[in-house]
This record gives sequence, C-alpha cells and structure tokens, in this order.
Amino acid sequence: MILVLVSPRQRGLDLSGVDDCVVITGGPVPSGASELVTVADYRTETLVAAGLELARRHRFERVVSFAEADVVAAAQLREALDLPGQRPVSALAYRDKALMRKHSLAAGLPGPAYRTVETAAEVREFVADQGLPAVLKPRSSSGSVGVRILRSTADLAELPDQLADHVVEQFVPGEVVHVDGLLVGGKPVFALPAAYTDLACLAHWEDSGSGSLLLTAEHPWHGPLTEELWRVVAALPAAEDLVLHAEFFVAEGQRPVLCEIASRLPGHPIPPMINRALGLDLRATWLRIAAGLPVDVTAIAGAAVRAGSVANFGLPPRHGRITSVPTDVPPWVHDLEVLAKPGDVWDRDRYEARKSGDFVVTWTVTADSEGELRQRIQESADLMEGKVGWQEIISVGGAR
Repeated sequence: MILVLVSPRQRGLDLSGVDDCVVITGGPVPSGASELVTVADYRTETLVAAGLELARRHRFERVVSFAEADVVAAAQLREALDLPGQRPVSALAYRDKALMRKHSLAAGLPGPAYRTVETAAEVREFVADQGLPAVLKPRSSSGSVGVRILRSTADLAELPDQLADHVVEQFVPGEVVHVDGLLVGGKPVFALPAAYTDLACLAHWEDSGSGSLLLTAEHPWHGPLTEELWRVVAALPAAEDLVLHAEFFVAEGQRPVLCEIASRLPGHPIPPMINRALGLDLRATWLRIAAGLPVDVTAIAGAAVRAGSVANFGLPPRHGRITSVPTDVPPWVHDLEVLAKPGDVWDRDRYEARKSGDFVVTWTVTADSEGELRQRIQESADLMEGKVGWQEIISVGGAR
C-alpha cells in the first residue's frame, strides 16, 4: 500500500501505474486512488496527522510526494512509520534556504555571505557589513513568494519591523539558470541544465511571460552546471532517491553559485519540457521510483544525453478579467495548456498573491537549433499575447 500526498497544484494526476494508492489531497482528485482523504488545510502538521490516522488502518510501504508543500510532511511520515525514502534531516536541508546554504558552504562550495534574520534591524546590520544590493527571502517559501531585492536605503526603510524566519544574503551577479535532475539508488541518472528567458522566475512581477530552454551538451555551461548540481547533492544530507530542481547563478569564466535547491518536481511548465525532451512523463516516473517500483534508468539517462532543443513558456495572470484564450497554435508549438477561461477574474487580492508558477496559458516549443528555438519562443509569446484578452476591473467609485 502506497500513501500519496497530492497538493492543490497537482492537476490531472493519474495513479493507475501503481496499485493500492491511498491519497491525501488538498483539492484535486487523482484517478486510480483506492481511498481518498481531502484536507482543507494543506500543510505539514495536517498532512502528518492525516497520514498517521490512515496508518492505523493501512500498512504503508512507501510515502510519495511531488511538491514543495508536502516534502517535509512525507519525510516526517516516513520517519514515524520507519519507511524508506527521504527523511526529515534531508528534507529540511532541501526546504530551508538557510540550512542549504550552511551545508553547501561547509562543503567548500561557492556562495554568498548570508544571515538568518527576524527583524529589519538585523537586515540593516547585515547590509552595513556586506553592502547593497542584497536579497531577502523567507527561509521556506516557494514560487518567489516574499522575495525582496534590496538595492537602496529606501528599500531598507520599507521593510516591516518583524521578519519571522527570513534569510538575507549578498546579491550574486550573473544569469539565473535552473538544473533539474534525478537520483536513483544514490546514483545520478540525469541533469538537465536550462537557461531562463528574460526576467526568469521574477518575470510575473512585471506581468511578463517567462520560460526556459534546455542547454545542449555542447553548451559551455552544461558541464559545469551538471557537476555543480551533484556537488550540492553530495553536500546536503543524503537520500537514496531524489527528484531535484535547483537554481544557480552563472557568470562568464566563473564557477556556478547555488541560488537554491529543492527535492521535488519542478514547477509548471518545466515538466512538459522535460517530458518532451526525454520522451517520458516525469511525474509518473517519479511516482514509480518513490513507490519503490522499477524504472529503466539506463534508458532515461540515454534519452537525457540525446535531448534536443526544447523550451517552455507561459503567460502570467494580470489584474483584470480574461476575455479570450488561445485555441489554435502553429505545428512547432506543443503541450498547450489553457489554465483559465473567459470570465475568470484576478482581483487585487488574487493578483497580489500570484506566484512565479501561476500561469493562464503554457506551452512548449521545439526547433533544430538554439537560435531557431529562441526565435520561436519570442514568436510564440507574441502570438499568445495577442490571443489572451484582458479587461480592466473598475470598482465602485472608478478605481482600477
């Protein structure tokens, strides 16, 4: 019997490849579940309590999770039930940005000065010592929620007095890239470096579309990023099987610097890009691995070596009401997912709560070369921008 944790963001999960799955979900109902428990408050404590209650009736052999929201809960349940898989000491190191920085620096990996902070006064002390710019972020957030880039004394003055569980660190210049990887039985299966487009994971702050494109094996960053991913994994507390999503800063002629790393599936729409590149379903593959079922790691590793030019892209929500969505695309655009419908509204509260992984439409693009791929990313973005219509929301009194 397998216990599967399904976060509210896991759309369309199919469990048919694994027998006898009991599911705790925060909203979506996956197909193929033997038993389903829905929790309204999808957080670590609630998930662990629900899992332990289910364990009174079921003999679980594995616990599977997919998202940032349930990695620690899954690890705590494995510990409590003495099951194989990632345990809390490892899960917390991949979840807590201060802990991951501590482990990586202790292993001699490059990284910025950092400090855990609880108050704005502590941030100002750090800046007085290390200078500006600096980056302030919650220790356990995801999707760029709560991230602040501090560039001036005015930015410091706007900080609230209390900042519970935050970390501040030196700003690292360079381009932000991501590397997605898979570790099975303690051995690397693949690492797929990718370059973000334009504003990367902060693009939604500017209402701008964003995505990323896989770097071919010939790209000068491919080798160093692959090596650095496995150095970081070796520096953090071990787990036999891991699906990984990491971000690094890269600058010409310098060694990559870890931004952060997570032991979970990458956020949408990166998985469709990986699926197309490797010819598999990453989520279904991870489900089998985490459930202790066999997968052909040799075939997966070979597909990663042969991966061609693939990119993903998406358009974020705006403050307003959607009036139209795309229905047709060129033949080199694939995996179109329309995640909103005409009439959907992002009022002020919903708009301000958006994350970097929130999109109204996503897709992938293929090409024969990186140059053509970049051209098609821009062409498809312009095309989709024209197909997604928005109407301003005008409240009582005329305010927008």
